[in-house]
Amino acid sequence: MNPPALRALIADSLTLWGVAGRVDIVDASVKVTVGDQVLHVAQAAPAEAPMRWWLISETRRRPAASMLGLLRSLRYALNATNTEPARARVATPL
Repeated sequence: MNPPALRALIADSLTLWGVAGRVDIVDASVKVTVGDQVLHVAQAAPAEAPMRWWLISETRRRPAASMLGLLRSLRYALNATNTEPARARVATPL
């Protein structure tokens, strides 16, 4: 996933979670700013497999092996857990 697509996904996720924040592309990573909290999302190097993403704060680097894991870690890091998780449902066409 390229940085512009990742930025769009994270921005949509913040909206879904009801979190006001800013999402910017910085070099090859995505910077997420919510209030005073700043997080960076970076793609892991191929040598770091099976990790695919890093969620980086001032004090910690959290690995994520999948996009769902990354979004879950981001949601908890931002304390955006006061809403019910949205579930995707597949429906057959009428």
